[in-house]
Amino acid sequence: MKKTIFATFMCIALLLSLASGNSAYAAPKGKVVVIVANRMGMQELLEIKALKRELENRGYAGLMNIRGSKGSSDIRSYASIGWGTRAYLNVEDVDIRTKDPLEQDVFERRTAAEAAHINNVNINALQTTNLDGEYNVFPGLLGEELKNNGLSISVVGNADTDVAKVRYAALIAMDKDGNVPSGEIEDVSKVDSRMPFGIATDYDKLKKYTQQYYENSDVTIVELGDTYRLDDYKIYLNDKAYGIMKDSIYKNANDYIEYVLGSLTSEDDRVYVVSPYTRLADYKNYQRLAPIFIFEGDKAGVAYSDTTRRDGIIGNIDVAADILDYYGISSELASGKPIEAKDKSDALAYLEKEYAKIAATYQLRIPVLYTYAVFEMLLWIIVFTCIMKKDRVKNKYFNLLSRTLQFTGVVPFVMLIEPAFGIVSKLGTVAFILAVSSGIYYMMHRMIKTDLDRLIFLSVLNGLGILSDAVLGQEMIKRSLLGYDSMIGARFYGIGNEYMGILIGAALLAVSGLLQKGKITRSVTAGVLVTTMIILGFPKIGANVGGLITAATCFLLFVLKSYNIKIDFKRIILIGCFVVGAVVSMALLDIYVLGSKSHLAGAIQSIGEGGPQVILQIIQRKLEMNYRLIGASIWSKVFIIALLIVGILFYRPFGILKTICGENPWLAKGWISIIVGSFVGFAVNDSGVVAAATSISFVIISALVLCMNKIVSEKVS
Repeated sequence: MKKTIFATFMCIALLLSLASGNSAYAAPKGKVVVIVANRMGMQELLEIKALKRELENRGYAGLMNIRGSKGSSDIRSYASIGWGTRAYLNVEDVDIRTKDPLEQDVFERRTAAEAAHINNVNINALQTTNLDGEYNVFPGLLGEELKNNGLSISVVGNADTDVAKVRYAALIAMDKDGNVPSGEIEDVSKVDSRMPFGIATDYDKLKKYTQQYYENSDVTIVELGDTYRLDDYKIYLNDKAYGIMKDSIYKNANDYIEYVLGSLTSEDDRVYVVSPYTRLADYKNYQRLAPIFIFEGDKAGVAYSDTTRRDGIIGNIDVAADILDYYGISSELASGKPIEAKDKSDALAYLEKEYAKIAATYQLRIPVLYTYAVFEMLLWIIVFTCIMKKDRVKNKYFNLLSRTLQFTGVVPFVMLIEPAFGIVSKLGTVAFILAVSSGIYYMMHRMIKTDLDRLIFLSVLNGLGILSDAVLGQEMIKRSLLGYDSMIGARFYGIGNEYMGILIGAALLAVSGLLQKGKITRSVTAGVLVTTMIILGFPKIGANVGGLITAATCFLLFVLKSYNIKIDFKRIILIGCFVVGAVVSMALLDIYVLGSKSHLAGAIQSIGEGGPQVILQIIQRKLEMNYRLIGASIWSKVFIIALLIVGILFYRPFGILKTICGENPWLAKGWISIIVGSFVGFAVNDSGVVAAATSISFVIISALVLCMNKIVSEKVS
């Protein structure tokens, strides 16, 4: 009996300890100091000798995405750092003041709440503006979670100019009411006519207040200030004046950082040195990742988080999650993930090389893809016009146009494999794409005799390439011009919408073509499509929720049509249930088995916490994104032109496409499924028009090639 009672007591104690969740952290920790050196690049921070010297022995370095909601700015990045989710606010939403009788009255009058030592008197405007953001953000997350767990936070310093109070560091530290319990943001600067705006940080005072609040707080946020003022004032300076100011500011910053790392903090503490935003010159030169260094014990290497799943790259939203994780606090309100140290033999050299490739890809991405898309559209229009005027066009021109169309089908695969060759220069990247695409097309044309077989080969080549890279860690997609990049920050891992559309189009054209040729069975087809769908939606691999929905819809449609099952209302309900089942299965797998916390798991958890409102926010965000892209994106024109050409070819000249569909019923089923998938992909993805355009290209290329073949064969006969 005693043993039973004891066992029962221990079980109850264990359950109570688990249920306590975030009420206390498991083991005593040191302190956290966040040094904010805004508007500095990686190379500029490394000019601070104390930092570079410390990094020779310990510390992990990273490049940080600086995006907020609906774009990037200093203030949105500061807020995103402290709120753990991409924040949306404007400068007029922030008015940080210390507690004195007058300013206390302003805050309390506006909020009907008690003022703290430091307050944002515009907190109501901030919260209202934030509701217009794209994400379900909790303003003041870091400060609120620390307060709720019995931990204290302070903020020291400012970046004030002669015309504005720039106290954005308080956004990192504030709670949900816009309050920071302690700190000093006034008595930290001095008049200095030789410095930007005639103001300089008083580092003697900054050290004094840092020590004071370090001793009395668990987390201390410190704004250096001078680095921001230098960059903001640079447009008024010549090179000589800028150099003098820079040397003085860097010397003072070096002295301060040496004091914090060498004298103030211990190895049990965690120290962040972070620039929330890049230098303006770097931003204009497509270098839009900000540096972050983290020091804790003897940890070394590069920074890593599950937000990006990329060595050396993290999001600004990860910092709050990492500070909370340091104290054993897990917040469901944060989208960011804790930061880890990944071992790298030469971390700084690795980051430099990685950044160069990211910047080159970012700079090339728009012009290359725009050129490719425009070339495709013009080619389709020319081919369509020739088909309309078929009696006036010689067969040799049809043959040339057919080959050119097939060449464009090689390019996405070459864009996929290009990053594996480590090319950094922009000219080298373009030359590689053109040369290798030409080489692959030449070999394909020599080795494969019929155009249908070539179209099948192109589909298999693209499909297998994407699936293989996805399974092996997406190292090529992450760096591809048709993939995604860390600066845009719309996606960091998995299969992006561009290649998602290509994968779906390629998979359906490949299996329908092989069925038309009698090379595979319907059961093999189903297996191929299910495997593709799983890889596309699997949280640890493709991690594309919209792609999973799209694939589940159009793949099941194709399978049903392959068995000649009539698509009526009941079948549409069946397809809908299949889609929901696939999405829910992946979500449950991610949450309860894998724990990878992908986009899907995060969305499901947010819906569970926020209710139907979160679903409406997700739908609204997707609709807004697609609405903007319809007018601005070249891919919308690609999609519309493809639809128009296919539609017209069914009836003119003399229903040529209808005849081809009758002669190739399997291809017709594949084309219909791709078109349906294009519309579904457009509807359920943030940038769905991109996926719609890349998938439907497999319909238009193959349809135009077969139409020209039909015309040539009729002329010959």
